[in-house]
Amino acid sequence: MTSLETDLVWRLAAAYAAEPADDVALAAALEDALRLARATTVDELPPVAELAGELADVYERLGRVDDAVAAMREAISAGWKGVPDGRCRIAEILTGAGRLAEATAIWQEVAAEYPDDVWVHNNAGVEYAAAGEHDTALDYLTRGLRLALDTGDPERLVDQLADFRGRALTALGQEPDALQARAADFRAAAPATRPMAPAVISSPAEPEPSGAPVQEPIAMAFAWFSRDDYPRAVARWPELVDTWGVTDYPGYCAALEGHLATFAATAGRSPRIAPIELPEYEAWCADSDRDPADSGSRASYAAELARTGRAMPWPPARNAPCWCGSGRKYKRCCRAAALSW
Repeated sequence: MTSLETDLVWRLAAAYAAEPADDVALAAALEDALRLARATTVDELPPVAELAGELADVYERLGRVDDAVAAMREAISAGWKGVPDGRCRIAEILTGAGRLAEATAIWQEVAAEYPDDVWVHNNAGVEYAAAGEHDTALDYLTRGLRLALDTGDPERLVDQLADFRGRALTALGQEPDALQARAADFRAAAPATRPMAPAVISSPAEPEPSGAPVQEPIAMAFAWFSRDDYPRAVARWPELVDTWGVTDYPGYCAALEGHLATFAATAGRSPRIAPIELPEYEAWCADSDRDPADSGSRASYAAELARTGRAMPWPPARNAPCWCGSGRKYKRCCRAAALSW
């Protein structure tokens, strides 16, 4: 690398690591990096598609809506890969800025082109809900939830879709309907009947002498309390605050994200997140003659959830909804929070 390229790489890294975050400085560093990436290939810099996509996010946070849209269009033209279609990201920017007519045209175009992509309906529904457009949100969330249920929920979106759809119904003064009841039945189904990523992954490359496939260890699972259960858990077991060093839920999730990233970096494999629901956890502890306040009990229960396929894989795709259930994109939620935590 030339000295100019080296300086730029370091400036970009420093801008990302700045505490507190400085989006003006980050935008300037990304702009310079993007200009360089357009002209030549620098191994230490991300490609144009990724830089432009990141710049779109920063512009959006700065309120530079037109610049954000232009940057995202460049990212798509340069081969941006994400889920769902990249035009949805443009629609999200426009929806968040209140430019609903422009956003609606894009949402409708992509939904017509990909009617069976549950992510399109999910993301549109979440964005319209955030904008207070509950009628439109309900329409997309209904289509998404029905599609997820009809296909067995391979993308694991039934929980989120049903939750957001329930909120939309409430906002519109409507009662839960047959589709919500169907989703509730699906969510209550035995874990064995629901499609989950396997807790043990077989490797076909090196068969054992017996002919049985080699199996890797069960994935490491980290216990996680949801937004509803976390304050109840802290009230019952105040020592949790000492464990995580935070009392607020966003801080707790950011701390957990940091632990997940550290484990992945040191162990060379991705962990899983084991959602602990207090009634089920306490019942399991009673059956197992364990103390629910003990951290070892939580670890054992998390391992049991992983063993039975009830733990979530980590990390989500950068443009997928965050694992914490906020409905925001992972890269703009816990991933970003952990970087500045």
